[in-house]
Amino acid sequence: MLIDKCYQLMDKGPIRGLILILALIVAGCVFYEPARFAANTSSLHVWQGVLLIWSVCTGVTFGIGFHPRRIVWRIFFYPLPAFLILIWGLYQFFC
Repeated sequence: MLIDKCYQLMDKGPIRGLILILALIVAGCVFYEPARFAANTSSLHVWQGVLLIWSVCTGVTFGIGFHPRRIVWRIFFYPLPAFLILIWGLYQFFC
């Protein structure tokens, strides 16, 4: 299946570690200065905050080595979009 092949491409040790580190850094940034990510005090919208939280959860889930069994959860926790959103979140915090 296509989802399994794409998931296996991302399922490498260095990529897994990088995504886990990015997720933990973004989570730390949100804890350190939540006003930069809050909808009322920043330029971010509510849906962008939800995506950022999803990407942190997905990054940690993927980074620790959890393998979802069902295809629905593999699609939901697919790490590539989470990786891109984590990079965007770091850009929002540091720029």
